[in-house]
Amino acid sequence: MSGDTSTLSWRLPSPGGPDWSDCGSDGAGSGAGGPVKILKVCFISNSSNLGKNFKLVKCDSSWEIKAIIKSILISGRLGPNIKYPGCYGLLLKHLKSEELHWLHPDMTVGEVEQKYEKLHLEAEWRYDLRIRYIPDNFLEKFKEDRTTMLYFYQQVRSEYMQHHASKVSDGMALQLGCLEIRRFYKDMNAKGLEKKSNFELLEKDVGLELFFPKMLIDSMKPKQLRKMIQQTFLQYATLKEEDCMEKFFETLSKFSNFDEEVFPCELVQGWSLAVELVIGPKGIRQRTQKHSAPICLADYKQIKSIKSSVQSDSKALLNLNIEGAAQPLSIHTASISMAENMADLIDGYCRIQSNTEASLIMRPQNDRKLRNSLPEIPTCDNKETTTRYSMGSDIYAEIPDERPKSVRYGLSRDDIVLGRILGEGFFGEVHEGVYKKQSGERISVAVKTCKDCSPDVKEKFMSEAVIMKNLDHPHIVRLIGIIEEDPVWIVMELYQHGELGNYLTENQHKLTNVTLVLYTLQICKALAYLEGVNMVHRDIAVRNVLVAEPDCVKLGDFGLSRYIEEEEYYKASVTRLPIKWMAPESINFRRFTSASDVWMFAVCMWEIMSRGQQPFFWLENKDVINQLEQGIRLPKPEDCPPTLYSLMTCCWTYDPRERPTFTELVCKLSAVHKMEKEQEVEIKRDRARSTRYFDSKFTFNEPPPKPSRNKPGRFANTLSIGLHIQLPETLCASSPNLVSPCDYQSPFDSNKMLMVPRTTPRRRSVGEGDFIIEPSSKEDAKQLWEMEKHRMQETLKRQKQEMLEDNKWLEKEERLLDPMVQDDMKTPVTPEKEPGYAEFTGPPEKPPRLSAQPAPTAEIDRSDDQVYHFVMEVVKVVVQLKNDVNTLPPSEYVGVVKTVGLTLRNLTRSVDDVLPSLHESIRTEIEGTQKLLNKDMAELISKMRLAQQNAITSLKEECKRQMLAAAHTLAMDSKNLLDAVDQARVRANLAKPKPAAS
Repeated sequence: MSGDTSTLSWRLPSPGGPDWSDCGSDGAGSGAGGPVKILKVCFISNSSNLGKNFKLVKCDSSWEIKAIIKSILISGRLGPNIKYPGCYGLLLKHLKSEELHWLHPDMTVGEVEQKYEKLHLEAEWRYDLRIRYIPDNFLEKFKEDRTTMLYFYQQVRSEYMQHHASKVSDGMALQLGCLEIRRFYKDMNAKGLEKKSNFELLEKDVGLELFFPKMLIDSMKPKQLRKMIQQTFLQYATLKEEDCMEKFFETLSKFSNFDEEVFPCELVQGWSLAVELVIGPKGIRQRTQKHSAPICLADYKQIKSIKSSVQSDSKALLNLNIEGAAQPLSIHTASISMAENMADLIDGYCRIQSNTEASLIMRPQNDRKLRNSLPEIPTCDNKETTTRYSMGSDIYAEIPDERPKSVRYGLSRDDIVLGRILGEGFFGEVHEGVYKKQSGERISVAVKTCKDCSPDVKEKFMSEAVIMKNLDHPHIVRLIGIIEEDPVWIVMELYQHGELGNYLTENQHKLTNVTLVLYTLQICKALAYLEGVNMVHRDIAVRNVLVAEPDCVKLGDFGLSRYIEEEEYYKASVTRLPIKWMAPESINFRRFTSASDVWMFAVCMWEIMSRGQQPFFWLENKDVINQLEQGIRLPKPEDCPPTLYSLMTCCWTYDPRERPTFTELVCKLSAVHKMEKEQEVEIKRDRARSTRYFDSKFTFNEPPPKPSRNKPGRFANTLSIGLHIQLPETLCASSPNLVSPCDYQSPFDSNKMLMVPRTTPRRRSVGEGDFIIEPSSKEDAKQLWEMEKHRMQETLKRQKQEMLEDNKWLEKEERLLDPMVQDDMKTPVTPEKEPGYAEFTGPPEKPPRLSAQPAPTAEIDRSDDQVYHFVMEVVKVVVQLKNDVNTLPPSEYVGVVKTVGLTLRNLTRSVDDVLPSLHESIRTEIEGTQKLLNKDMAELISKMRLAQQNAITSLKEECKRQMLAAAHTLAMDSKNLLDAVDQARVRANLAKPKPAAS
């Protein structure tokens, strides 16, 4: 984390009143108190290097220390809603000599320069912001001031790691380290450290030395240390962040009194008594021995004044005027510096208890320089907080983050005209507007505004523009410019279709899979570009994608994006990120890489394919990581191509190293998009073919794609040719203008036939030899509608009957292939007859057999019939899969499914060998069935992977059932392929009847 190099300042008050504008950025001016001075104030942070986190404050010699402190607190750098500003103090430290000086709030910058800084080089001094004055019962009081509570915790823990960690027992060191792991990684699953990959990431990438003393790490073997940490962590796995901090204070208090300061001195009571003076929230106390109980000398409410002075022996005397005491409490100290530090500490506690800023320290008048020129600084209990938070959001959860630097990239506000409000952003409203370029061209823009223009919020707001300025990609939102003067604006391209999430919801019935896959491909290309420039987005979701055109989307909202830097996983500042979109390592360890962006992109793909649904909408944020740890992933959206869902599951691999890169994803998504386009063309062609109506005068020179199964043919099978279409006589008689299809013989399926008028019809040409018949009157149209309705009802009944027959056939085949089934159970099943339907002749009964041999689906000569042979092989391996899935471990599912795939490949090759001998008109249906089988195989593989992923979850049985259902569907479609090939061979006179039994 880099420090904050921006500054906070106020212009000194003019005679007309105070002016709160910032001073010039050049720092060359001077105020009423002298030349401008810039102080670098360091903060306590999680990092062991305190100099990494700092703030530059612009001031002059007339500024008091309390003004410096308040200027930082109201900036929001530490956090919002600070209710106890009086607890903070400024410590001046000399880096070489370890010389320390607590700066009293009433001291001026000029006094600090004269008294301390001139003794050494200016660069050797450092200002630290710390909490020094701790109220009694601080755990209860700090509950309403979370910022101060967290800052105090970080301060105490930093001192513990630097000075005490090597002195505590191993048990306490383990407890305190595990409490910090639980506090910081508060979204981690309760059993997260039991996962080997999680512990290795904590150990190697984050570093155990951030949590445990090096002496403890070196004293144990790695396996023993890992086991001890895991066992200790389980004790605190259910604690919340506040509970962890309270438990930390409670545990550490058994070893160190971190809320008290101890000074060795002498009490002057007619004689000198060497004691240790303990100053803390409970008052001023003394003890004669280190481990003895301290005795109270005075309460802060009793103190009336404080005065320190230098003695002739270079020692110092501190006098406390106590109410009701005959003489002051006099304390001898070793140096004036110690006496002044004690006076500052006692004075600070007096201010807290009396709830006032008035000091009790008595100073000579000539030491109070430049006091009257100091402007009044706003207090920190201002209701307008400087940082926006959405604590009630179910999307964003609190996580650490770093801050980028601001740059100037300005536009003129006069060139922009604001329009209507488009929506509400994180920092303010988003307006529609018009921007006039220097060339005179006017373009529509979207203008992000910032409500709170305090320096810290302004810097956060502009960080998005800083990143977007350097990005140039056709599928990334383009930045127009920035207006840096208050109120701050970010001006970007405007896209009339708005956010992709809303667009998907509003157009869910219009968008095809081809378009949706195109959107995922375009977003992936933008992310591949970001991956190439070493940037992580960290908030990939449909709400952050804008629709430029119906066929073009652009990735936006780079407010959380960051360039990747090494060892940036342990941070202190706070931002909010979407838990339900995040990868496990991001939730558990705040680790953000291109691999975690791949995970989020897959969730975004899921949003797109589910038409804008929110992921894990059925869970709360806190429950998501538990599901992910158990191997549970988002289910396949309805109508999502199996190949695409398989790609999503690859992106959701728990180990980040096993996820594909965005470059690889672009190639795979391009293939999926191409496949979906081809499939869409085929569907449109099939739909057009099914809705065409043919003229009765058309000469049918070609065989139909597939005959009806309503009447048996000459082979007593599902095949049938020369069909007589049965039409209800009432319909034929009621329309004298219509000719019944019974008047002529046609090989076409009755389900694809339309009644043709006897009178001259109106024909509209569609293609060569094809016509769509239009009714010549309203009565004819009504008759056609009634006939179409009746036809649809008949079709549904017929399809239901065929489905039952197909299922019975597959069950029979499974029984025949199972040697464990008794012969008397393997009798053919004859479907029930329904009135009005032609008799269906099922597979012939097989005579008693000595071994289990499959029965043919039709009485056709099956000698050397490779298609039939491999269909039976597919059924056989599917039955084997059904038997093995409950006995084999999930890791061995691959072998069984691979056998199904190899058998299916042989079946496809055997059909390819037959195709050249068939007429072109019949090939379309067979090829379509082949493609359907390929999709069935892809679905089976997808379900197998899902079953493997959920082998240890509660969805284990459901995933197995889905895998078996996919295998069953593949077997059924194999049988349909055999039917189609048989029908084609019969029409082409290539099939031979089964020879009579001898």
